Amino acid sequence: MENLSPQDLVNKREETEELGGYFIVNGIEKLIRMLIVNRRNYPMAIIRPSFVNRGQTYTKYGIQIRSVRPDQTSQTNVLHYLSDGNVTFRFSWRKNEFLVPVMMVLKALAETSDREIYEGVIGPAGSQGIAEKQFVTDRVELLLRTYRAYNIHGKAKTRAYLGSKFRVVLNVADDMSDLEAGSIFIKKIVLPHLGALESDESCDMDKYRLLLFMTRKLYALVEGECSVDNPDAVQNQEILLPGALYGMIIKERVDEWLSSLGLVLREWGRKDNYAIPITSKEFESDFNAKILRKSNENLAQALEYFLSTGNLVSPTGLDLQQTSGFTVVAEKINFYRFISHFRMVHRGSFFAQLKTTTVRKLLPESWGFLCPVHTPDGSPCGLLNHLAHKCKIATEATNVSGLPALIAQLGVQETSLASLQHSVSVQLDGKILGFCSPKQARSIADTLRYWKVEGKHGVPTELEIGYIPNSNGGQYPGIFMFSGPARMYRPVRYLPLDKTDIVGPFEQPYLSIAVTPSELDSDEFTHVEYDPTNILSIVANQTPFSDYNQSPRNMYQVCILSLEF
Repeated sequence: MENLSPQDLVNKREETEELGGYFIVNGIEKLIRMLIVNRRNYPMAIIRPSFVNRGQTYTKYGIQIRSVRPDQTSQTNVLHYLSDGNVTFRFSWRKNEFLVPVMMVLKALAETSDREIYEGVIGPAGSQGIAEKQFVTDRVELLLRTYRAYNIHGKAKTRAYLGSKFRVVLNVADDMSDLEAGSIFIKKIVLPHLGALESDESCDMDKYRLLLFMTRKLYALVEGECSVDNPDAVQNQEILLPGALYGMIIKERVDEWLSSLGLVLREWGRKDNYAIPITSKEFESDFNAKILRKSNENLAQALEYFLSTGNLVSPTGLDLQQTSGFTVVAEKINFYRFISHFRMVHRGSFFAQLKTTTVRKLLPESWGFLCPVHTPDGSPCGLLNHLAHKCKIATEATNVSGLPALIAQLGVQETSLASLQHSVSVQLDGKILGFCSPKQARSIADTLRYWKVEGKHGVPTELEIGYIPNSNGGQYPGIFMFSGPARMYRPVRYLPLDKTDIVGPFEQPYLSIAVTPSELDSDEFTHVEYDPTNILSIVANQTPFSDYNQSPRNMYQVCILSLEF
């Protein structure tokens, strides 16, 4: 029914103004709400006092990455810092948490020596600034020494050891060797955004390099060289799209059905000691009556239950923090109310129970992405926000296949130096492309932005180029580029070319964007807003002379207009 004229819609027995975009369940119009989740494929530095309760030597420091596979399912990996200098790798699988020494994961990823790991975390021997890295040097030495107790040498043996421990957890076939089970562990659980089931040796090397970078960032956080990444800032967030969530549920249900079918098939085969081949007539006659009927093939029932109740019944939890509140009724009280449903984003029902007000705060990073006015008062205040009217969400990944070669031409090196003052990383969607000096990093970021707006050299216009400059104990520096779906972005005017630049929330805090053209007297600005009202949502923009109102009045007006009281 998309793009049909009003007359065509009437002929199809629909309303003339029908917008679509929702489900009809038991006669009620339902839609899956958009949820805020952590930014994908970016290692975030976090401090959580609850980490101390995980074990005797655990501290509050950690590095967390939400690694997203091409099918939009995610796996969260966390590195924990222990008070004796060790680092532990944590992951969750089917609602159970597991802890593995990070050294074991590194040794299973690549055929590497202790020296290579040492230099990968600290920097090459004799490199500039290595003498000041005593804090990290001591801890990495301890990390290498304590791992010797396992007495496992080589990539194959380490993988086989991991496979023997996790084969039951991963539910692999009985005839699979420990080495193959270990390879499946690496593919499915360790940083799957860098290669899931189709991964090869180069993918494993990418995982190895990123894990070394995460370890390095963790030590920098403990030492006080960098600050924590705020998970409540839009800079470190993205949107869980309804289609992605729906696809995750379908994938999980199909996976569960195939597993149950496998059990029934094996049971059927055991009664004749697997003597009857599956190509025989007997198997064909038994398949529907004795095998298929015993498995639960009704996938639609689970999806209908999800849409009607908004509750998620999942054996894995889908790497989400909540199990309810995923769907809402699309009320047609008036048009403003109806349109607001498609622009609202929720922080998640888990945060609604928190006693702290930290998650509800309006932060400066939200400028132009989330409306500062359009939020209901009462219990959902600050948790249920609405997108600014010019803010869009990427629904597909952009083509960045030519970018690694382009970055190499700009003079990026393979290895990192010891000090952040001399060497920072360049990453694309969580993959390390190389290292360069901070001065060179600024030049690379500016060059890529110019080419991006100009539309040359194959740099896509939707690419997010997050350049974080060096600072004294601020955010960990480097160039972090993102091209995947679920990102928020908005248009601003790029002054050097006088063209539209698509800007994302990760890069915005480090750009100089003027609000009005009258501010452009100095040379410090690179961008200017098309209109100051771009920060407001569709409904908030309907309020006349809002800049002459007392601030809460605008909020009340929006709530009255869309009847959210």
